[in-house]
Amino acid sequence: MTALTPYESLWLEVLAELRNSPAIHVYNESEEPVDATLGDAHTAAGEIAEDYEINLGPSLGECYLRFTGLGSSWQTVERYPHVAGEFYIANLQRQLEEVAPELGWTRPSAADLQLLSELRAIDGTPDSGVGALAAVRIQPGVDNPEIWFDHGPRGAWKMDIDYRGYLEVLRVTKGTFGWQYLFTDVRLRGDTFGATGKRLENMLTVFPEIFPGHDYKLLRRRLAERLR
Repeated sequence: MTALTPYESLWLEVLAELRNSPAIHVYNESEEPVDATLGDAHTAAGEIAEDYEINLGPSLGECYLRFTGLGSSWQTVERYPHVAGEFYIANLQRQLEEVAPELGWTRPSAADLQLLSELRAIDGTPDSGVGALAAVRIQPGVDNPEIWFDHGPRGAWKMDIDYRGYLEVLRVTKGTFGWQYLFTDVRLRGDTFGATGKRLENMLTVFPEIFPGHDYKLLRRRLAERLR
């Protein structure tokens, strides 16, 4: 059995937090093995730089995962305010080898099609099928590549976060649907996004109680900005 890194063990703790919480019903959990043939983070960063001409720098060493798949779909039980979510992540090198996400946008422009061709999914919702995913943008010569949130027909938004930051916030939100909007310029009010804002308010009411071992200050500040 391949020994896990401390960071990989943190992700198994995320699954355990959801699985063991009496406030959470887990619909599906995926814990696929690590790929023992993969090198360390330094080797991976060098291979990514050579193959895709993007530089993730030393930050990859702080968030490198070798899992061939890891995820959970879940929701709170009835006595709690409704919160639901899903995440599905894997080794970044494997994700970069995949084709661009399937087009779900309405009447895409030439610029949209170019953007889509440059995206590679890093987190998705395969179990619930809500049509949301996060992707890294492959632009040769770019350091610390952009992260985009694609919500199908709703559109796509560049996120104010990098790859390492995305994974760190994902560990806290556990894939709560719509958390990515906190790192965009979308206003979470009105008919289109008001329900998302309410769901994120519920998350920040419930999570500090049931998952107290995390810092929610950044998320509270981001939500306050999006609700203005």
